[in-house]
Amino acid sequence: MTARSSTSVWIVSFDHLLADALSHAIPLATESGVEVVSPAAATDRLARNETPALVILDLRTTSSWDLLPHLASAVQERADRCPSIVGIAGARMPLTHAVLADQLIQEFLSWPADSSTLDATLRSAMWKVEQSQGTTNEHREVRGLDRVFKTFAPSMFSVMERLEVVARHDFTVLLVGETGTGKTTFAQLIHDLSSRRSGRFLTVGCGALPRDVIDSELFGHMKGAFTGADQTKEGKFEAAADGSILLDEIDVLGLMQQAKLLRVLETGEFEPVGSNDTRQVKTRTIVASNHCLETLIAKQTFRADLYFRLNQVKLEIPPLRERREDIVPLAVEFIEECCRENGISAEALEPSLPGRLKSYRWPGNVRELRNEVRRAVLFSRDGLISSDALAPEIVRDKPAQKPAEEKTAVSLAGEVALTEQAAIEQMLAAQNFNRAATARALGISRVTLYNKIRKYSIQIDPKSGEEA
Repeated sequence: MTARSSTSVWIVSFDHLLADALSHAIPLATESGVEVVSPAAATDRLARNETPALVILDLRTTSSWDLLPHLASAVQERADRCPSIVGIAGARMPLTHAVLADQLIQEFLSWPADSSTLDATLRSAMWKVEQSQGTTNEHREVRGLDRVFKTFAPSMFSVMERLEVVARHDFTVLLVGETGTGKTTFAQLIHDLSSRRSGRFLTVGCGALPRDVIDSELFGHMKGAFTGADQTKEGKFEAAADGSILLDEIDVLGLMQQAKLLRVLETGEFEPVGSNDTRQVKTRTIVASNHCLETLIAKQTFRADLYFRLNQVKLEIPPLRERREDIVPLAVEFIEECCRENGISAEALEPSLPGRLKSYRWPGNVRELRNEVRRAVLFSRDGLISSDALAPEIVRDKPAQKPAEEKTAVSLAGEVALTEQAAIEQMLAAQNFNRAATARALGISRVTLYNKIRKYSIQIDPKSGEEA
């Protein structure tokens, strides 16, 4: 059975001046008992199932960083007794602990701190405890053939569950999402988890091909079929026989090409360009688009019958701004990848870097994040990756404007989310941050309101709006 520590707050530090200052400030802010413990003692007490309400962790020492895995285990085992964790930021965040720090530490505090900042941070941390918003490291994991896909974002949990189910069956899958959300990665996972995993997985970027060569790319051609056809070429459908094929940017296909694709999907039959011989192929087809196909149907540029054939199972991939829990884990993965590929040694992050990455809107999604992180690795110094290497719009927390032509209907969910967040923030302010009154004014339950506050990381003034 899990036991609350007789003291509700642990200060984990060897710095006696820090511990003394916090010991005086905490009772005033939280009305909780305080105890100063060493990292080793904290580890032992967690192993004995003691769980404080709040942990203040001095991250200026290596031994405190080493406590994070033990806190993670405690969180995993005692979901009903999750502590709130405040980190005293040091000069460097070890790369090996960056993901855990992002998941576990809810507030970072620079030291020394003025009394008002310290008081606000402690009140905010204790409010999260009272609202059952303690630390969590819940995640979902899917293992492909050569990689493990892990997500910590609740918005992705149902996507991954559906992906695992559909992968086992030979359904056509339609992947939709903004550009850069990783649709190719998810298509590869579907193939890896399918009965066709021993076959080839091929990708055709339809948007990168001139329209007059798409037929040849998909179905192949015979020698002499057109000018420049010096030899017979096998098409991607035939090359992916008994495997899987991803048709990315399916929306660029012309109506005649759409008709040929529909025929392949329904009968498995096609003719190479320049041939009258009908061929048969068995290939699992996955298609992807960052445009709303229903809108294209209304414009009569996309066939309705093809859409209904493609839409056996639709998986909508959320944009990165709606899965912020994945930003730091992905960034660490890209850092490690870049270091391996280029022989660069980067061992630590500037403590402010994860927060800057998470506050940016990422119009280019995962692709943009990868490029930004790789550039930051390139310009790292003394093994430290600094915020100074990020693009100015990220450091300023003002993302670059997305070009109008790239704004698509699939971003509607994101725009709705932004509108919802703004409405909640405005109503909270109008109700003096009283959550009960805000929930009544919005016509939603308090539980729903708390969930949305967590989802959008809305900051609550802990000194305002006592619950009613």
